[in-house]
Amino acid sequence: MWNYRVVRKRNVFIDPTDKKERVDYTYAVHEAYYDKSEHVGAITQDPVEPFGENIEELRHSWVIMAEAFGKPILDYDNIPEPGYERKEDPMGSVLDERLKEVEAGNTKGIPWEHVKRKLEEEWGPFDEEAYRRQMEKEMIEKERIHREAFTGTPTLEELIKKIHSDYHEHIQRDKAKTHRKYPAKGT
Repeated sequence: MWNYRVVRKRNVFIDPTDKKERVDYTYAVHEAYYDKSEHVGAITQDPVEPFGENIEELRHSWVIMAEAFGKPILDYDNIPEPGYERKEDPMGSVLDERLKEVEAGNTKGIPWEHVKRKLEEEWGPFDEEAYRRQMEKEMIEKERIHREAFTGTPTLEELIKKIHSDYHEHIQRDKAKTHRKYPAKGT
């Protein structure tokens, strides 16, 4: 399972004024991969920023990232965390196998046309133009909702409460619609 965490990274450098070794720290939000016991096994190489394909996704991304401040800070040099179970990491295990195959020269990438053909066999033809029109229509509607619900909110505290509430309402709707499982609060 992926989620966000604050990561502290130790940086060693030579001070140009006195040529002595110095240490400083930087903090950033990274995506972190957890095992079933909620130990972190990996993080993204680069810090992440809130991102979305529309304004609603951007707001939700921001809330999820903000929740990272309520979790313990990870030490960059201590990842994977003690207790992390790689055996229970299905994605990591598959990636390990694929990496071994690539390093041994036993595999090639899959051409996009092959992937596209397989998808069309399973799901039918894909109308890219219709899809783009639909995405643009949804984007415009979500921006309208955003303007009406959030733009002009008088205080930052009120805005944060509205955004947080909107995100949790989205989770409830998504659970009901997709029966997707979400991590317990605080994980």
